[in-house]
Amino acid sequence: MNILFVCSVYHPVTGGAQDPVDQLGGVLVAQGHHVDVLTRHVPDTTPKQEVRNGVRIHRVANPVLPSDFRELTAELKEFAGRVRKPDVIHVVGLRRPLPMIAELLACLWRVPVIQTVGGYDIPDAVDPDPRLVWLTGRDFVLPAIRRADLLNAASDDLARQTELLVGERSPVPTLYVGIDHDLFSGAVPHAEAAALGPYVLSLRRLEPAKSVDRTVEAVGLLRDEIPELHLVVAGDGSERSALEAQVERLGLTSRVHFIGEVPIEEAASLLKGAFATVVASRSEGGGLVNVEAQAAGCPVIATRAGGIGEYLGGEAGALYVDAPDGPMIARAIRTLWFDPDARERLVAAARPLSERLSTRALASEYTAVYADLVEAYRPRDFSPWDMVTAALWEEFSLASGRSPTLEHPWRAPQAVEDLVLSTADAEFRALGRGAKAFYYLAWSSGVPVEQLRKVCEFVLRATDEMPKDTVAAGLEHAADWGRFDIESCLGYIRN
Repeated sequence: MNILFVCSVYHPVTGGAQDPVDQLGGVLVAQGHHVDVLTRHVPDTTPKQEVRNGVRIHRVANPVLPSDFRELTAELKEFAGRVRKPDVIHVVGLRRPLPMIAELLACLWRVPVIQTVGGYDIPDAVDPDPRLVWLTGRDFVLPAIRRADLLNAASDDLARQTELLVGERSPVPTLYVGIDHDLFSGAVPHAEAAALGPYVLSLRRLEPAKSVDRTVEAVGLLRDEIPELHLVVAGDGSERSALEAQVERLGLTSRVHFIGEVPIEEAASLLKGAFATVVASRSEGGGLVNVEAQAAGCPVIATRAGGIGEYLGGEAGALYVDAPDGPMIARAIRTLWFDPDARERLVAAARPLSERLSTRALASEYTAVYADLVEAYRPRDFSPWDMVTAALWEEFSLASGRSPTLEHPWRAPQAVEDLVLSTADAEFRALGRGAKAFYYLAWSSGVPVEQLRKVCEFVLRATDEMPKDTVAAGLEHAADWGRFDIESCLGYIRN
């Protein structure tokens, strides 16, 4: 079978939907399938094309402005002519704009498309952060969701939330994502981290919903009771500066260590050597890091938010806390520290639970879903839903030999872009494309122009001595996560 995975980011970026796709792709290739991956060119230091574990990776530009989409057309045409025609397209993680592009390609090739909703892909009833991301891409993502030949979610919790969003697609089935069990169970403890002494690991994005500040608070509460305990914080995000300030304020600089984002192999070794890991999320689509910790023999202290309990396998899989609360987390760490037998019982009970989510175990389930979808597929035409999708489809229609239906298809989208950017300060626009993308996404997300102009003015003053490229890159990163407030913008720029 020829399979095309589409996901917003991919290796070497880790910590999201790209990890299970990366691992599953290698398993499917080993079973004789042909696997391609289409992803955004993030980071831009990676090659546009490469082969990893037998999987062919194709990276295209990350379009935001209508002019970006016009330039992307040539890349997509080249990709469509080069790649082996898939039997099925599987979108994992519905981040703008790739679900729309997958829908366009599926209609062009006359093949089915399956979409799997992951964490942060849709608005969350508890956590406001996913809604910010959603607003930046809903015009591309929501229509694509409604058109998918099969829509499912990575957890039962996400399935319920998806049904609230698109009730006409109910019931939404669950398709779990997995881990490279061998990588985590066979990892060797991280030598540098082990040199610190016993440590608790926080392996997650540094965003408000992850509540890493509560784990820092817990370590502070235990400073005198367990003076040898350290905290290793692996990950990055908008909260890093605030967390570093919290650590300094609490006098924990010798006990808390920020090491930034790490490759998945290093993450495995960090989990292998940790005394415990803390996942104190306010919301979580599934939480694969919990399963990875179980496989590595690392006890998990976690909330029950979202799909965490599903992925952990229920009450036996972790030591749960009722809320992302510093004293509660400290109490859980204390329990494991002063009762080694209880810690070992937790490890012993959790390890076999992780095996059910091994990528190798899930591969047959995925291929069965694909085969059923291919058999049931009925070809359909692409139905544009706005000016950009209409212009893109016109370009592909002409390349496929169809007669033109639009005169100057990019004229109206370009006029909108010019009009929106004309409201931005010229000095801000001069920062470069990243700043323009930030401004345009903020506008399309519904941020009032006057409020947006105040943010841009403040950013210009606060970053006056910084390189323009650095500022523009930070702004585009902030926009990718739907963050258009002053504090978040500066956090992304400085991190």
